[in-house]
Amino acid sequence: MLSNRLFVLLICCAVTLVGCGKAGPKTGKLSGTVTLDGTPLESGSINFIPTDGKGVTMGTKIVNGAYSLAVPYGEKKVEVRAPKVTGQRLAYEGDPNSPKVDIITELVPKRYNGESVLVMTVDSEEGEMNFPLETPKDAEKPKE
Repeated sequence: MLSNRLFVLLICCAVTLVGCGKAGPKTGKLSGTVTLDGTPLESGSINFIPTDGKGVTMGTKIVNGAYSLAVPYGEKKVEVRAPKVTGQRLAYEGDPNSPKVDIITELVPKRYNGESVLVMTVDSEEGEMNFPLETPKDAEKPKE
């Protein structure tokens, strides 16, 4: 009877160990800097979106211009965002008792987020990718 219990215990251990293997898509650890017009972004976010629509979007925070994260291999569209509170307004115009809400302005031009032109390929276990973003000459800069 003891040998049957030992056998079952060994089988359970073997199944558990097999299940502990690394699963999922192969990923590469990316890090780098994000600047806008030569200045590191104080804070924001960066997202890596599969261009083929398959897989998951990976993203992380940008802090003092730097980011680091693991991203599955493949071609990715990159979106960078850096919202900034630039003032306040009444939540309900015309109501003197209305609470105030923040006015938020996106610092990064649309060509790098909602209409991103940034595309890259993740194909190694570790890499550095810097994003030196530029405001188009004809674009109006957000008000501080």
